[in-house]
Amino acid sequence: MKFYENKLILSFLNLASIVFKTLSFINLKIKSWRQKKYDEVVIVSLDNLSFGGTGKTSLTSEVSRSLQEKGIKFAVVSRGYRSKYEKSGVSVRLDHKVEEVGDEAKLLKTRFPDRDILIGRNRHDSIKKAAAKGNRAIILDDGFQSTDIHKDIKIMLFNPLHPYYYLRNFKFLMKDEDYVLSYDPEGAEKSDRGVVWAPGRAVSGSYYFERDNFYDAGRKVVNIGDSVLFGFSALGDNRRFRDDLLGFQLAGFLSFRDHHFFTEEDIKLLEEKRKAFKADYLACTEKDYVKLTNYNLASIPLIFAKNVIKYNIDLTGIILNYAAKKKADKLKA
Repeated sequence: MKFYENKLILSFLNLASIVFKTLSFINLKIKSWRQKKYDEVVIVSLDNLSFGGTGKTSLTSEVSRSLQEKGIKFAVVSRGYRSKYEKSGVSVRLDHKVEEVGDEAKLLKTRFPDRDILIGRNRHDSIKKAAAKGNRAIILDDGFQSTDIHKDIKIMLFNPLHPYYYLRNFKFLMKDEDYVLSYDPEGAEKSDRGVVWAPGRAVSGSYYFERDNFYDAGRKVVNIGDSVLFGFSALGDNRRFRDDLLGFQLAGFLSFRDHHFFTEEDIKLLEEKRKAFKADYLACTEKDYVKLTNYNLASIPLIFAKNVIKYNIDLTGIILNYAAKKKADKLKA
């Protein structure tokens, strides 16, 4: 039995989290009293209820991709958690190291090099800078914590299968969201079923993930066939990636805490594990891979998996319809 399946431990965690959630709720309410509205931009907040592991980075990437395809000039505003510039803030460049801007911001800048990706604790400062650069849509990554900012559209991912989803915030706070998507691992077979259910409310739809491909250091597709893999990740929900790899020849797996910055010692350990388990490749996620690009990996058979989030409601249409009603003349570049 895994420790998060132990009823006694779950009961203790639930009780211990009440104090944290109560203090967090009070803090969110106090900040909301001085909420600021930005009429010159459309702010889309992408949220989650838990500490991580719902797929929010994937959602940010997918919404960004769809807006870019529509010719919308948008920016992404994130915190840059545990990074060098988290406190002071910075506009992310391609040559920034992951330690400087954080793994999520580095990944997004890699995928969208021509878009403004801004990080920093002061979200107001980042929004002002993004608007000054001519962006008319702002994707607020994890805007749920920024109740001092008025959001035009609030979208939340909810994963009731995540063992820690209830520890950060009270579940009833989902009612304040405009749209809630509930994780459904069988989504590929049920993508047309419409409204699903989560504790406390009917939600707007469901989401799931599809693996795109495996890629090498040159971002070329790798056909692994029957190759043996040794997997690793540093995510909010490492279990989900490990379970994805079980569909292949997975010899072993090593988990790191979320946002872990890999060191040369980590790489050495992983390569030793790969050889010990007689695996052909080390396999990680794209989010993990961007944290390894500054190391010399030429002699290491490392590949990364790119996942794509899928959902059964038209989020792009929702965003564009809202913008058309309120700020039609300002949204496009």
